[in-house]
Order: sequence, then C-alpha cells, then structure tokens
Amino acid sequence: MTGNPEEGTGGESSPDAWSIIGLLLGGLLVWGGIGFLLDRWLGFRALFLPIGLIVGAIGGTWLVIIRYARAEK
Repeated sequence: MTGNPEEGTGGESSPDAWSIIGLLLGGLLVWGGIGFLLDRWLGFRALFLPIGLIVGAIGGTWLVIIRYARAEK
C-alpha cells in the first residue's frame, strides 16, 4: 500500500532533530574537551572541565536558537 510520501509514518526521524542533537553534543564535547585539557595541562583536578561543559551547553543552545529561530521567520 502506498500512501502520501509527504505524510510521515511515525517511525522516521527529522533531520532537524539530529542536527540539533549534533550541535548540542558538539558544543559539549569540544568545550568540555578544552576544559579537560586545560585541567590536565595546568594541574587542576576539576576546575576547567565544568566551566567548559557549561560554556559548551550554552554555546550549543545559542547556535540552535540562532539557526532554527531564523529558519521559522
């Protein structure tokens, strides 16, 4: 049975959802990694890693807002 190709079957995921997940995880991984490396390089136990994770989460969220808020207008 063939249906309307524009109607989803419910089992398909949106490419936008994967893009959002990628942006958020990318921000966390990059800035968390930078924080981790700074901790190891400067001899701290866990100072820059949490700062990097927070910066990455905020940056990833900001990129999602900028990218998809402009797309809706």
